[in-house]
Amino acid sequence: MDIKNVLFAFAGVSMAVLFGYHAYHSANPEWHEYQRTYYEMLAEKMSDPKLASAPLKIDQVWLPTVNNRADRCMTCHKGIGNPLFKDAPQPYTTHPNFFDEENKGTGYMVQHPFAKYGCTVCHEGEPQALQVEKTHGDVHHLDRELLVGSFAQSSCSKCHQNLYAKKAEFPEAETLMAGAKLFKRKGCGACHTAKQMRTKGTAGPELSGWGSKTELAFYLVHNFEHVEGQHTKLQWEWEHFIDPAKITPGTIMPNFRLSDEEANQLTTLVSSFKDDAKEAIPMNYLSSYPEPEAATASK
Repeated sequence: MDIKNVLFAFAGVSMAVLFGYHAYHSANPEWHEYQRTYYEMLAEKMSDPKLASAPLKIDQVWLPTVNNRADRCMTCHKGIGNPLFKDAPQPYTTHPNFFDEENKGTGYMVQHPFAKYGCTVCHEGEPQALQVEKTHGDVHHLDRELLVGSFAQSSCSKCHQNLYAKKAEFPEAETLMAGAKLFKRKGCGACHTAKQMRTKGTAGPELSGWGSKTELAFYLVHNFEHVEGQHTKLQWEWEHFIDPAKITPGTIMPNFRLSDEEANQLTTLVSSFKDDAKEAIPMNYLSSYPEPEAATASK
């Protein structure tokens, strides 16, 4: 048999397989399975079998005045606003700090409706992707990696610019507030300028707009050779707090022997230092600054 015919036949079969693969995944995208599972769970919880066959569709919130992005997170995270899913696994579970034990909306998330704030204004990440691989984890093309857990508290400062006031108390941002106290206790301001903390150190780099740097901008000027975890801005900073000399050989920053939790606190704090011009949050979303202490005391 002519080798050319063999190669031609092999190429034809390969093209057919590739075409079939892409056709199948186009007709059965990953998010379909998540929505089907959600509706099956909902049907069981509501004792209504008809809910299991609810139509599948992409859900999104577009907020041009906040970040000009279309958030599609709720396409898979269908239960984020449903109290019936408080004990469900991800991605179906209810958003934390939303409902109390009696399923009443009493948490701070009640004041942050998804229709007004979306998801990525707090959690960053890729808002339009509909695949787990492209929305979670180390995704190099993203401007900003996904923030989960306590690290999402670093976004509170976008609107709550009074977080850094001397007597500020934000129990909803416990990790961030603990980081602010640790920043002062360790004397970080002696070396670093952080306008939010009213420090003017010059021995180390300025931190004032650290939280608004994109992944690429950070990656281009920082060495990731010694970073053991994912090569992201957040991971670099966390490991740098754990062992400064390891991540940045020759640094004059001392090793404070921080615990993992303390590193979480400082990483969350430094990530909260935003550049207001880059964030461009509308004025009507911003919380008011606290009154000067002298004026408050005179009342």
